[in-house]
Amino acid sequence: MLIAPSMEGELAILPGHAPLLAMLRPGEVRVDCPLQDAAGGCESTDIVVFGGFLEVQPDAVIILADAVRRADEIDAAEARKAAENARKLLSSTDKEISVKAMLDLELAIAKLRVARKNSKQSLLKP
Repeated sequence: MLIAPSMEGELAILPGHAPLLAMLRPGEVRVDCPLQDAAGGCESTDIVVFGGFLEVQPDAVIILADAVRRADEIDAAEARKAAENARKLLSSTDKEISVKAMLDLELAIAKLRVARKNSKQSLLKP
């Protein structure tokens, strides 16, 4: 199963899903059980997308993303700082600045979630 953040909300894609094209917003993409490990168990993958498109075809799911980060590429301290900066800009009277701040905050939170899952740490720890 693949779970992705679309502009219309979270999408869950299972094998045999109907063809679909969706715009992605910044956030976390989870791929559950893409590979069987040696013991026959499942491995899951979490990545952060910075926006883009998702296409579901009969035998494949394609993500065309503006950028992606795997959990091991995320600097949690940098993501926390980005979240703090975005929160400060949310109250701006300039609509463009506040909208960009909201997207930046969504991206920072997604990075922190993926980093936490990878490291098993709390989101609030420094």
